[in-house]
Amino acid sequence: MKKIITLLISMLPALLIAQSNRMVLAEHFTSATCGPCAAQNPAFDALLHANADKITSIKYHMSWPSPGNDPMYLHNPLDNNARRTYYNVNAVPHVVIGGNIYTGSPGTVNQTRIDTWASDPSPFDIDMQHWLSANQDSVYVVMLIKANQAVGGNLVAHIAVIEKEIHYATPPGTNGEKDFYNVMKALIPSRSGTSLPSFQEGDYVIVEAAWQLQNVYNTDQIAAVGFVQNNSDKVVHQAANSSEDAIQPLYAHDAVVQNIENATAINCSGTMEPVAVIGNYGSATLTQATVAFKVNGATLKTIEWSGNLSFLETAEVDAGLIEFALLEENELEVEITAVNGQTDEYPINNTYTMPFVISPDVPQPPSLFILLDDNPEEITWELRNSSGEIVDSGGPYTTPNAIISQTLQVTSVGCYTFTIFDSGGNGLCCSHGIGYYALLNGNNPLITGQDFGEKEINQLYYGYVGLEQAAENISVKMLPNPAKNEVTIQLGLTVDSNIEIQLTDLQGRKVLEQSVAQLSAGKQKLALDVSTLHPGMYLVNITIDGRLISQKLLVE
Repeated sequence: MKKIITLLISMLPALLIAQSNRMVLAEHFTSATCGPCAAQNPAFDALLHANADKITSIKYHMSWPSPGNDPMYLHNPLDNNARRTYYNVNAVPHVVIGGNIYTGSPGTVNQTRIDTWASDPSPFDIDMQHWLSANQDSVYVVMLIKANQAVGGNLVAHIAVIEKEIHYATPPGTNGEKDFYNVMKALIPSRSGTSLPSFQEGDYVIVEAAWQLQNVYNTDQIAAVGFVQNNSDKVVHQAANSSEDAIQPLYAHDAVVQNIENATAINCSGTMEPVAVIGNYGSATLTQATVAFKVNGATLKTIEWSGNLSFLETAEVDAGLIEFALLEENELEVEITAVNGQTDEYPINNTYTMPFVISPDVPQPPSLFILLDDNPEEITWELRNSSGEIVDSGGPYTTPNAIISQTLQVTSVGCYTFTIFDSGGNGLCCSHGIGYYALLNGNNPLITGQDFGEKEINQLYYGYVGLEQAAENISVKMLPNPAKNEVTIQLGLTVDSNIEIQLTDLQGRKVLEQSVAQLSAGKQKLALDVSTLHPGMYLVNITIDGRLISQKLLVE
C-alpha cells in the first residue's frame, strides 16, 4: 500500500500542472433605455469589480426597449447583434456565464456562484497584450493560447475590444444610467472569431488582430477581453483580460508560417506565384530560415531567407513562379525546415497547407455578382487572360451596400485569372458591413469570397466543349479516365472522316500529337500512349473533319 500512495503523491504535481485557474466570462446584454437594467446593473458591476481575479465581462448594448437610441449600440450594431443572435437573447438585462453554464438575470448572480464557477479548472492558459498605435488611432491585440491538456472540438478564439469605463455627464438613454463598464466596441478580427485546431498538451497558437478606433470616448480606457469557445456546445473554456505587459515567448527559436498569399484556391494554369508570410514566435532574433514550397508532396522551390525579425515580426518569402501537374484536388504546402541554422524548437507551426482544386469548365461567359460593404471605394477587380492581359475590370464604386451584376468579357478559350482587391485590407467583411462576391456559371457559383484581406486570386477555364456535345453524326468515348499507361478513344463515324489527336496541358502547351489520317465510317478504336506523361490534368483535343472536340484526361 505504501508504494501505491507514494506513486499517487508523485503524480499529483503533474496532474495539477495540466490544468489552470479559470477566468469566468460574463457576456452581459443591457441597454441605456432599459429600466430593469438600471436597477440590476450597479450591484452586478460591483460584484464583478470585487472579483476581478475570477470573472471578467463584455457588455453588449441593445436597441430595445424603445426608443432604441442607446449610443453604445448605435456605435456597432452588427457586432452587438451577432452575440445576441448567437445566444438567442431576447430580453434585457440578461447575462450568459461561461457560454452555457448559466443564462438569465444578472440580479441572481452572487458570490457563491462566482466562486463555484471559478473553481472549475480550465484546460487553457491565455496571455493577452494590447497597445495603441503611435497616433492613438488604432489598437493592436495579441492573444497567446496554450493548452495544458488535450482539447478538441469546434474551437474558436474571440477578441472583444472594450472601453473599460464610460462616464456620461447626463444619462445617454431613458433609464438614468450614466456609468458603463467593459463596453464592447468591436469584435476582431471578425465577429465570427478565429478558428482554432485541436490541441495536444503543450500546443499553443498566437492570434493577432487590430482595430481602427471608432466612437471611443477615452483611449486610455481601451483594452480587450479574449476567450476560447467551443461552437458545438457553446462552452467557454477560458477567458482573459489584456494588459500592456509584453507577452513572453515560450521558446527561443520558433519560426512560424502564418499564411500563404497570392495563391489560387481554384486553378487551371498549373502555375502559381505564392508568397509565404513567415513570423518569429521565438525570443531569439530570427535571421535565417529555409522555406520549402511544395505541391502535392513534391518540393518545387526552396528559398534561403535571411533577415532580422524580432518576436512577432513578419516577413514575406516570394517563391516566384512554380509549375506543377494539376490534379482534380491538390495541396499547396509551405514548410520551414531550418531556423537560424538549427532545428526549430516548436515544429508544429512550421507548416501551412492550402488545398486547391482544378477549375470547372465554363462553357459560357461567367457573370460577376458583388454585394458591396460600407466602403465601396476600396473595391476593385480585374480579369486577365492566359497572356496576362487585362480583358475586363471594375471599380472603385461609389454607393455603399449596392449590388453589382455583370457578364465578364471573355472572348477566347483559355485560362482566365480573376483578382478582387480591397485597398482597406479587410475584404468585404466584417467591420464595415457584410458583403461578398461570386463568379457564376449561369446560376451556379464557381467562386465566392468575403473575408479576403487585401486581395483574392482565382482562375477559371472558359470555352470547353465536351465529348457529349459532339455532332449528331459522331459519337466519342474515352476510356479509362483517369488513365495510367494507355487510353482508348472510341469513335462512331457515320461518314469517312479525317482524324487528328493532340494532347495539351491546361496552359495549352502541346505534349503529345497523333495524326490518324482518314478513318472509314463505323466504329473505330484509337490507342493513345500516355505512359511517359507526368501525373496531372490534360486536354485531349480531337479534330474530326475540322471540328474540334475536347475532353479533360487525368493521368495518374
